[in-house]
Amino acid sequence: MMKKGLLVAVLLGFTASFVANAQEVKIGYINTQEIMMLMPEISDLEKQLADYNAQNAKYLQDMDAEIRTKYDKYEKEKATMSESVRKIQEEELMELQRRLQNAYQTLQAEAEKKQQELLKPVQDKLINAIETVGKKNNFLYIMELQAGILYKSEKAINVGPLVKKELGIE
Repeated sequence: MMKKGLLVAVLLGFTASFVANAQEVKIGYINTQEIMMLMPEISDLEKQLADYNAQNAKYLQDMDAEIRTKYDKYEKEKATMSESVRKIQEEELMELQRRLQNAYQTLQAEAEKKQQELLKPVQDKLINAIETVGKKNNFLYIMELQAGILYKSEKAINVGPLVKKELGIE
């Protein structure tokens, strides 16, 4: 009987300890997009991307202008061309059009790569700030609000203000 009482006391003590620790669990949430848009690095990054995209757009416009010029010349002269010269000219125009399309696709992919390359240090800085806030404030988890949290208790803590303070953007 004494062993049974001791076992119950140990289990009750363990349960009480578990419940007390469970009450200390802190879960936070954050909207990283909102915070990132407030970071001062973003305006410089946006300018760099705009400049990069403007250069690419100029290149594509120049290619397009070259094609239009050659097409206009072809249209003016096609009535006087022999069939073989006309076919050669048409093939050249189609090849130029394919090159323009390939250049557009390549430059679009490079622009996306450039954007990711420029964003990486900013994202890393934000993640480091979130980790610092999590460690300093003993959070068990910090969830991304935009990732689709289906339920958020009123006890959940928005760590956005803490991360802003950590980043110095308050």
